[in-house]
Amino acid sequence: MRSIPHVSVVAVVAAALMVSACSSTEPLPSSMYDGHDAVSYEELPPALQSTNVDLLYVTDRTPETDEEGNLHYGIGRSQSLAYGSVVVKLDEDMTWDDLIAWTRGNASGDDAPVPQLVSKTELGRFPATPFPVQLDDGGNVVRKPEVEAEHVRVVDAAIEELRRRLVLSERNVVWVSVHGVQTSFEDGARVISLIWHQRGRWGVPIYYSWPAGGKGFISGYSYDRESGEFTIFHLKQLLRALGNVPEIERVNLFAHSRGSDVLLSALRELMIEARAAGRSPRVKFNFGDLVLVAPDLDLEVATQRLLAEGIGQGVEHTTVYVSEDDWAIGLARSMFSSKRRIGEMNPEDLTKEQKELFEKVSNVDIIFYRGTSGGTFGHSYYETPEVLSDIVMLGQGRKAGSQHGRPLEPVGPHLWIIRDGYVP
Repeated sequence: MRSIPHVSVVAVVAAALMVSACSSTEPLPSSMYDGHDAVSYEELPPALQSTNVDLLYVTDRTPETDEEGNLHYGIGRSQSLAYGSVVVKLDEDMTWDDLIAWTRGNASGDDAPVPQLVSKTELGRFPATPFPVQLDDGGNVVRKPEVEAEHVRVVDAAIEELRRRLVLSERNVVWVSVHGVQTSFEDGARVISLIWHQRGRWGVPIYYSWPAGGKGFISGYSYDRESGEFTIFHLKQLLRALGNVPEIERVNLFAHSRGSDVLLSALRELMIEARAAGRSPRVKFNFGDLVLVAPDLDLEVATQRLLAEGIGQGVEHTTVYVSEDDWAIGLARSMFSSKRRIGEMNPEDLTKEQKELFEKVSNVDIIFYRGTSGGTFGHSYYETPEVLSDIVMLGQGRKAGSQHGRPLEPVGPHLWIIRDGYVP
């Protein structure tokens, strides 16, 4: 693993640790459209056969309006959580047939779609947190009844909107996506819309956007880290509400970069909450796949979060994609003087004891990306056809290994390598 000195180049870390809306997502391998579990756009309901993607979003960014009265979400931190619809056109010059031809690698030329936001509509807003409280007749601290009633009303309305989308999708699976730092609301929506399209448009995607995008390099990254801490309560609100929707068969969780720390922190607290109530976190919240890509986390911290805190026991399966050539994570390591960040580790970083532990843990896979893509800083490799197609396969319930249709290269118990040209 190459060494990155702690010099002034660290100042670009904030620009590097981001979901890059400018990176070029490539079509998935043609093999993805053959076989029993193939991605099939022809079987989608007519309403989903469109170059537009209607994302359900949840955000605690502060709402803003421009001179024309259009809604925007900036980097300010809102005390109240909102949900709504953001419509993204994947490419204004493509027809549906053109888009599918590109998706399947059959289009002339190699230009990827250029997603653009068409509209955003806030459908509801929860009461601000912390919720106002009062003393009841017994002297107990309780939420004010009128605030609690409003909270219940908004939750019920949001769940009805989700149910409408579940019926439309014909798959009772929800995908919650959490972006990284230095990501605007618009950039995150564009990237997640295109990725959801390439995954076959199945299930209901929920775009969770927290107040990232602080100005400046070091100061911007610092602002975003604290915004990540700020948003945890609100993310728990969302995940807790999803756990109370009986129609949902599974809640899959996806996070990139610093979003991994945000998501893991929320999961940790929810699991402590469930266990304290004598409940199984997996049963209470119905978490399925937990997918972390290029996680910007100290390896020692991640070990405590994932293993010591037992987060892996609260989800059906955890998959972590890492790359030793991720310069952005290497810069973060330099900034925080980490021994190693989980997002840049390689198999040799694991101790004998850790490898022995992986032999006993059946629901965790670490996948080491050894390709040449991933943008300027090697941080956006989740958009490559190799990694994205593997995520599609695991989302269909396939275990790692050639015998399951995911021919990853094994390097140890639940440790795998994915290279350029990987075709499931």
